[in-house]
Amino acid sequence: MWAASGAWYTYVAAVVASRQQTYEGILSLIIGLEAELTLVSQWACGEEPSQGYLVRTRLQLVKEHPDRFNPSRMVFKFNTPRLNNVTNSPYVGALGPIIRQLIMLNHSISQLFDSLERYQAFVMGDVLMYQSVMEKFAPKSSPTELASSTTPTTITVPYPYQIEWTHEQQAYINTIFLMNEGIHQGVIGGADSPHEECLYKAFRTARKVLQEFKQVLKREPLPDWFTFLHIVAGALAWVGFWQLMRWFEIW
Repeated sequence: MWAASGAWYTYVAAVVASRQQTYEGILSLIIGLEAELTLVSQWACGEEPSQGYLVRTRLQLVKEHPDRFNPSRMVFKFNTPRLNNVTNSPYVGALGPIIRQLIMLNHSISQLFDSLERYQAFVMGDVLMYQSVMEKFAPKSSPTELASSTTPTTITVPYPYQIEWTHEQQAYINTIFLMNEGIHQGVIGGADSPHEECLYKAFRTARKVLQEFKQVLKREPLPDWFTFLHIVAGALAWVGFWQLMRWFEIW
């Protein structure tokens, strides 16, 4: 009787330990995802109340963002290994309620990276064109003037219409502007973006559901029928003890 009771409680302890391990694994995954989302937020227009890149006419964008014509303007990539491999996690089943939003965010990041690769390939595809354009954007200084100059506190970029361009240069910077427009207004987007898969919206949706999931996360409880077997195992242990007392004629 004691053997049966002991076997049951040993099994229960193993189940509890397994569920605790699963809980801690899921929590560790969530903490890792939260850290990566903090990094992603810098590319997804930061924290609230940022509205992101709101819808603007092209004329408004030309006036508000003349720097987007400049080929030296670069956006760098970042790494999100846990988000990239979330579907390969042993805990993906437990993330069922939020897995779709995490996948959509990963898709939005992939779209951004693909756009950045195309942008950088175009910008640096013609080094001579890049150099000729940058010579007109940047002030010319001799080595002597450069050595005696101080680091500027602000960087001013002349408006493209203030510079005289060749036909090829004009086409080059116009294409750069259009690619920047697609990256910022389309791929990243803002609060009024018509595309739910834009990075701005996908990031905020994923962050919201992850926070809500973490708040209700707890170790999976034991099934209700375990209570009955607890009683049975306890009764067996008691009967075994009673029989032992009778054997030694104590009772």
